[in-house]
Amino acid sequence: MDEKDWAIIDILRRNARTSNSDIGRELNVSEGTIRKRIQKLLDEGAIKKFTVVLRNEGVEGMILIRTDPKRAKDLLDFITGRFDEVYEFSGRFDLAIRVNCKSLEELNKIVDELREMDGIRNTDTIIRLH
Repeated sequence: MDEKDWAIIDILRRNARTSNSDIGRELNVSEGTIRKRIQKLLDEGAIKKFTVVLRNEGVEGMILIRTDPKRAKDLLDFITGRFDEVYEFSGRFDLAIRVNCKSLEELNKIVDELREMDGIRNTDTIIRLH
């Protein structure tokens, strides 16, 4: 990736809906060049997905998970398939899941379901205060 690619990424981070034409105008290149560069970034996996950021409504939490090392890969595969934001760590906790829920009850249900899974040793949940 070169400076132009990073500039495109920076613009898309601020607003993923910015048109290729607008990005091109800002960077003094053609719309076609931007389109091709974005496609290349997608093809190479530099950009994984475009996403939506919601207003702060409901409950936002981070569920920290400690796993049994023998089950870690299977749990990571399952959890990654179920949740959009999953992070792998070294240290006291092995995984973290960022969730946005309509209510505290919905968040508790998710945590309870995770705690019942074979291979999850412990969880800790951090709730973001708005």
